[in-house]
Amino acid sequence: MADELVVRQLAIETTAYYCVQAAAGGGTTPPRTLIALHGFGQKCKGFMRDFAPLRDRNILVVAPQGPHQFYMQLEPKKVGFNWLTIYEKENSIRDFVAYMDRLLDALDAQYGPVRDTVFLLGFSQGVSMAYRFASSGIIAPRGLIPCCADLPADVAEKLPGLTPFPVLLAHAEDDPVIPLSKAEDAEAQLKANAFPVERLRYSGGHALPEEVIGRIGDWIEAR
Repeated sequence: MADELVVRQLAIETTAYYCVQAAAGGGTTPPRTLIALHGFGQKCKGFMRDFAPLRDRNILVVAPQGPHQFYMQLEPKKVGFNWLTIYEKENSIRDFVAYMDRLLDALDAQYGPVRDTVFLLGFSQGVSMAYRFASSGIIAPRGLIPCCADLPADVAEKLPGLTPFPVLLAHAEDDPVIPLSKAEDAEAQLKANAFPVERLRYSGGHALPEEVIGRIGDWIEAR
């Protein structure tokens, strides 16, 4: 009789990467910290280039790289990164939260205490992960900036039990990937649970134009 096939889990250490754009310094207050989570297939270094307008605004920007690498194309070879798939999604979310917690420990060691100054930004696929870390209980974010994506169902069901934090919903009106209605639905659910929500509407497709990054910087400074 053949042995039954069993899939088991094994937790292992792995190597993660992140890109840092240090605050220019010279201000009279400690820098705010922005954790920026990239979209599907992006790399942290390339994604960080979008945030150059924040370099001189006393904001430490940190772009973690998704832990899962894959070939986006084979000839020529092009590698991309993502945060999770539907396969064993709950395990990927748990590992992601642990990854962000370790990252904050590393940032505390390198730049001084940052946990009380953290804003979270997600773009496209990174939005669901930003929502999940904001709702994890690991930190109390100073603000959340979801850009060009929807509110994941697993976070929506947690909203009634969360302490509200400010949210800036950024979504292009001409986004060809994620319809604007997804941002409108997220706004309704957040406001129904007493989250203070502002909308940032713009044109530019499924992207973060320089002008939008500047307005995000304004919002962070106003907090």
